[in-house]
Amino acid sequence: MAHFVRPLALAESLDSERYEVYFYTPPRFSRYLQTKPFVVGELASMPGEQFLANIARGAPLYPSGVLRHYVSQERELFARLHPDLVIGDMRLSLPVSARLEGVLHAVIVSAYWSPYARRRSIVPSLPITRVLSPRLLEPFYKLAEPLAYAVHVRPINRVRKEYGLPALPADIRAMYTEADHVLYADVPEFVPTTNLPKTHHYVGMCPWTPPTSKPEWWDRMRADSRPKIFVGLGSSGPLQVLPQLLRVLEKMQVSVLLSTSGRPAPAVAASVYVADLLPFAETARESRVVVSHGGSSSFYPSIAAGTPVLGIPSNADQHLSTDVLVGSGAGLGVRSEDASEEALRNALEKLLHKPQYRATARKWADVFGRYDSGVLFREFVAEVLPD
Repeated sequence: MAHFVRPLALAESLDSERYEVYFYTPPRFSRYLQTKPFVVGELASMPGEQFLANIARGAPLYPSGVLRHYVSQERELFARLHPDLVIGDMRLSLPVSARLEGVLHAVIVSAYWSPYARRRSIVPSLPITRVLSPRLLEPFYKLAEPLAYAVHVRPINRVRKEYGLPALPADIRAMYTEADHVLYADVPEFVPTTNLPKTHHYVGMCPWTPPTSKPEWWDRMRADSRPKIFVGLGSSGPLQVLPQLLRVLEKMQVSVLLSTSGRPAPAVAASVYVADLLPFAETARESRVVVSHGGSSSFYPSIAAGTPVLGIPSNADQHLSTDVLVGSGAGLGVRSEDASEEALRNALEKLLHKPQYRATARKWADVFGRYDSGVLFREFVAEVLPD
């Protein structure tokens, strides 16, 4: 969802009288574009379940066959539309297609994946980490990480070679930032970089809230005097931790607001406020703590609302972003493999009762508020596409 939301937030900021926007997306997101002033279309996309399964077992995100199909589709699209600028988010084939068709290309990525950010070596959640502690594996992973990165880059390099393009360095960060321009969906104080090239630009957190109606219990929930805990593991969070998390919360003097994102959820107590989707930023403002998968798409709007976060990461991106969260002082992280009731209770008690977490989240909310993604993006577009 994050890779759809960030381009949409930026596209919505453009003046439709000045720019003609073509917004192509996998069919599952089309319903969010029905009222937008864009020319919209559909892109073939690997099923999200396969994408998540590849992440879970440490395999490359996209096989070479999928990337070849994407390149073919994109080249046909570019030849028909003749775009002046193409912007993608986790569409790893676009640098190949854009280069072959001579199209200016920008990529949206989180700054913690930048080659110019502090390198973080974190053991991802893999089948082996369910058996052996990630802490025991850390020394071995630091040695093996370059090889793992090379494995991830291999499929796109195979496709690049077929089209006569030079190979990318065997570094996943180089693959994620391969473009004429890189747009970081971050702010420099929160995720700093050094020696950044002029073609790399911060554009703020790219906030966007899907049009979601409030559930019938909203006013009743607001009148509830107990501290509120908002639980939203999104479409990719570790559902296996939800039962113990709900058991812990049931024993605490709190109200639980649970967003299922349409995924199956265990039976919950009648006192739990449940909905498929909730207006994220507004719900975060009503809450004392947000519990999420720790990805930037969930903890950024939470901190922007001044609310601390408990991140429970289960893939490489979530582990990196949760590391940023913990380093910021605005939240805590518990790995999905380590999410026992005791670990979850300890983290929640700290976030609820130690005021420094909320104070720090509010400090960062002020920092985030200084960066208007729409303004920054319009400045970038005006720079690269002058009248």
